[in-house]
Amino acid sequence: MSLPDHPAKNHPKSITRPADSVSFPQEVGAGRDPAANVVRVPKVRRRWFRRRTSPGLPPGTISPHELNRPARMELFSYSAAACHETTPATIAEVAPLLVPEQIHWLNIDGYGSADLLKGLADQFKIHPLAMEDVVNTHQRAKVDNYDDQLFVVARRVVGPPFCSEQISFVLAGNVLLTFQEDLDGDCFDNVRERLRNNRGRTRSSGSDYLLYELLDAVIDSYFPVIEKMGEDLDRIEELVQNHPSPRSLRLIHSHRADLLQLRRAAWPLREAVQHLLRGEFPQITRETLLYLRDGYDHVVQIMDILDIYRETCGDLRDYYYNIVSSRTNDVMRTLTIISTLFLPMTFVAGVYGMNFQYMPELVQPWGYPACLAFMAMIGIGFLLFFWRKGWLHSFDRERGDDGK
Repeated sequence: MSLPDHPAKNHPKSITRPADSVSFPQEVGAGRDPAANVVRVPKVRRRWFRRRTSPGLPPGTISPHELNRPARMELFSYSAAACHETTPATIAEVAPLLVPEQIHWLNIDGYGSADLLKGLADQFKIHPLAMEDVVNTHQRAKVDNYDDQLFVVARRVVGPPFCSEQISFVLAGNVLLTFQEDLDGDCFDNVRERLRNNRGRTRSSGSDYLLYELLDAVIDSYFPVIEKMGEDLDRIEELVQNHPSPRSLRLIHSHRADLLQLRRAAWPLREAVQHLLRGEFPQITRETLLYLRDGYDHVVQIMDILDIYRETCGDLRDYYYNIVSSRTNDVMRTLTIISTLFLPMTFVAGVYGMNFQYMPELVQPWGYPACLAFMAMIGIGFLLFFWRKGWLHSFDRERGDDGK
């Protein structure tokens, strides 16, 4: 499966996780403050699910707030011999171009108005429940069969900042319709180029194979995002090892939340592809099922990587806590050694500080130096005891390992 080029674009606004920009420490020079290299850390925000349709509406109702958005249509009509690309402005311009001898891919970016959606539903006999799922873009990836039409929902991801976009597919005979939320690019450019240049077997295959190729492109869109996530985790690991701070912990929690969002998008996609592989849909040929198995393998690979990264975030969090705990123990051990050294000296000083009238040592000329010598001997004795126990050696060795 080839990885498509990831176009720069403004990410869709429907399901976007707002986040501040993140930068990681570069090489730290001598005399420089390591913390100065780490700037804005993304704020950890809760991601509650928001259903954007009012409860209690009849089935098949299209939410009005999703409409009145700009829409753009593009139509690819192709066969093994030729491919024609047009950009119709209205549904009336589409109908004459739907030649039965060709395969047609009608892509709709944005949803336009209610009249546009009604015209599409009437022209292609799309079920009202399918149209409702097209417009209400909080759907999870799934597959539904409406008589002779196959309806598929998938979610592609982009980032950072990480966000997802719903893409809906309606397969009706030799026509495949795709509905996308955003107007600023998608992940189908490689498929378009193959159609224009007659590369691969797309133009010599049916509409079900085109559906596979588009789903394949959606699956491929996860890999650049996951690769970027892996690079960020490597940098976070270096940050935790070299300069652990509360900022490191916030980065770990932020990336763990991103991984959960990616997993929420990828897990239903795995179920949807697996549903297609069961062979229950007459619209999918046996030959296309072979290619769908390859797509399913890639979705499983995505899930495995996300699980590994999620465990890595947990390990980094535990590692951060261990480092902080170890440094706290070092401080406590240092304070304990100092307190232990001065405790007997304080006792001796307290004894001779008692306000008794007769203390023979106080009137002797050698009393003061003898007391100081005795206190020094106690301190040296305790230091030798700590050294014989190896407590001072382990402390010095750990400080040397940290380069401090």
